[in-house]
Amino acid sequence: EILVRTLAGWVEQNGLAGKTVAEFACGEGAAGVILSKLGVRYRGLDIAPAAVEKARERLSDFPDARVERLDMVKERAGLPETFDAALDCMGFHMILTDADRDAYLANAQAVLKPGAPMLFFRESYRDNAYTGVVESFDHWKEITGDDYTTPQLRSYRDGADGKDVWIPFVPARARNREGDCTEMERAGFAVEKFMGMEESSAILYSVSIYARKR
Repeated sequence: EILVRTLAGWVEQNGLAGKTVAEFACGEGAAGVILSKLGVRYRGLDIAPAAVEKARERLSDFPDARVERLDMVKERAGLPETFDAALDCMGFHMILTDADRDAYLANAQAVLKPGAPMLFFRESYRDNAYTGVVESFDHWKEITGDDYTTPQLRSYRDGADGKDVWIPFVPARARNREGDCTEMERAGFAVEKFMGMEESSAILYSVSIYARKR
C-alpha cells in the first residue's frame, strides 16, 4: 500500500504519465505493474534472469512495458539522456563496495535526461552505519562478521500459498544520511527529500530518497 501511494504521488508531482520511466533492479515487476497502471512507459532492468522472466509475465498485459536483463554496475541502460525518470526500489543497498555503488549511480545518472527525478524507495538505513570504504565482499564480511554461507529457514508467500525455504542471509549495506547524500551528490544528483520510513518486515529501518539529476 505504501509503495502504491508513494509512486502515485511521485508520478503526479513530476508529470510522468506518458513519460518513459526506468526501474533499476526491478525484480519480479511489482513496481512495474503499479507504474504501468499509472500510465508511464515502463522499462524494467535487472541482472537476474529468473526475475526478468517473471517481470515479463506480470507486465505482459501492458503494451508500453519492457523488461530487459542488465548489470547496472557494468552497463548502461540506454543512450545518454534516454529516460524521463528512474526508480530504485530496495535495490541500491544490495550493492556493497564503494566502487560498484559509484559505478551504479554514474550509469543511472548518465541515462537520465537533465532535471529528471530518481526515487530510491525503502533503502536500508542506520544512524550508526559503517562509514569507511568497502573494498570487496570479503572485506564486508570482515566488517560485519555476518554469515552469508549457512542456509537459514525463511517463510514466504507465493500467491495464497505459504512456503518454507532454506537460503543464506543476503548481504545489504545500510548507510546514514551523510553517506547516502554524499554518494548521490558526487554522482551528479541533487537530493531533494530524505524521508524516514515506518518499520517494515522487508527492511526494519529504511529511508526513501527523492533525488534529481543536476
